[in-house]
Amino acid sequence: FVARSAMAISRFLSAHYVLNVLVISTYPLFSLWARHEYPRSVSMLEGWEKQTAMTLLAMCGVKFIRRVNMDSWLSDVFMYSKSGILMLAWMMDQRIFSWYGVMYAMLFLYVRKPEYKGPSRIEWLNPATLKRRVIERSGDEANTTWIVEFYASWSPPCVNLEPTYAALSCKYGSENLKFAKLDLMRWPKTGEEYGINVSGTSKQLPTLILFEKGVEVVRVPHMYKDGRIARARLRKEDLIAAFSLDDRKKKETIKAMLEKPKSIAEKKKD
Repeated sequence: FVARSAMAISRFLSAHYVLNVLVISTYPLFSLWARHEYPRSVSMLEGWEKQTAMTLLAMCGVKFIRRVNMDSWLSDVFMYSKSGILMLAWMMDQRIFSWYGVMYAMLFLYVRKPEYKGPSRIEWLNPATLKRRVIERSGDEANTTWIVEFYASWSPPCVNLEPTYAALSCKYGSENLKFAKLDLMRWPKTGEEYGINVSGTSKQLPTLILFEKGVEVVRVPHMYKDGRIARARLRKEDLIAAFSLDDRKKKETIKAMLEKPKSIAEKKKD
């Protein structure tokens, strides 16, 4: 467990994070160069930089309060910082603008955000196992409740949710409540069956559905009868509330406490 936790934290030292920080940190060098190259525009540049810095701080502060987790917040910080730098670069010199444009394109194409590989109790499903284990149910899993995440690996919200979903599976996962994932990139028709839009502009990725006795009970984000999609709330506390995870765990604990004396009594009889 300790080793896997360390591995989960080490993802922040991956090439994705390190190279993004390095590219962003080159801005002071270009700023110094611009001040030397265009001395008459120093005061104007300083004004742009102060305004951009204040805007970035405000936006990053708001995003930190509303963050899903650190992964999503850092993604927002990188996006806002790179956008602000690109705007300043355009005002400074088109050569600098072009350099940042090329660097951003290379980061986007060749340095993907690492997958979460920390502690988890998530199971992987395909359309066949979804039908057999979750919908039709049989054997020991006949009374099992499932939370299934329908995701796509190219979707930033799906990637950002991974640490939160894994943490929930570790805390609340049991024989009576199981957490699973289904890849809509491999099985897009399954997404269509559940009314999930898998296009690049979709607001339904990821979609988490709670199944009880093979029937959908809760969905995040919620889908209204007219087809409208509610705003997805994917913070840890929001998902705990949406799926009543604390209440489910309490009921399961009480049930286990009540069944324990019975099992002890039965063993004594034997």
